[in-house]
Amino acid sequence: MAKNDKQELIVDAALAVFREKGYSNTRMADIAKRAGVSYGLVYHYFGSKEVLFDVIVEGWWNSYYQMLEEQKQSVSDFEDKLANIVRFFLYMYANKPDLISIFVTEVSRSSIYHTARGLAKFRKSLALCEEIMVDGQKQGILRKDVGPHYMAYFFSGAIEAFISILVLGNEPLSKAREERTVNGIIQIFLNGTLAK
Repeated sequence: MAKNDKQELIVDAALAVFREKGYSNTRMADIAKRAGVSYGLVYHYFGSKEVLFDVIVEGWWNSYYQMLEEQKQSVSDFEDKLANIVRFFLYMYANKPDLISIFVTEVSRSSIYHTARGLAKFRKSLALCEEIMVDGQKQGILRKDVGPHYMAYFFSGAIEAFISILVLGNEPLSKAREERTVNGIIQIFLNGTLAK
């Protein structure tokens, strides 16, 4: 759905309120008040809190899938592809803190998204990551005695764990810490999966 300025304003307000209050404690009236629009206008554009939340989450997944597709198609070095995946999350943390917070607290840790529909979103991201790992195996960079799906789980899990620590601890992210994080995750991952 293409968004006009009012819709963007409502989505931005919803991101902030969902982050502050959590999904279950947020009311459409809270979002309308934060956006400075009428309660009816929020319903006019989105119909319900569930629809508005789904629009936000769908936007997250689409941007994540797009980045993974770009890395999959990229001619960059394998290690650079891994670094770009880590940097995507760090960019979101630094530049879209409400969105990454909602991903950590309301999506990856919520039973709402552990339904068949929600799990399909996670599976798609892991399948895209797995294709990148298969490429690393074909190049002889990654060992072949570990399944690429396990490598996708390990790599994605390491990123999510680190991002969760940042989000839940509301920790600062300096440029130096960003580089240490990228290098640390990649080196720990590669040292355990290097071809022998």
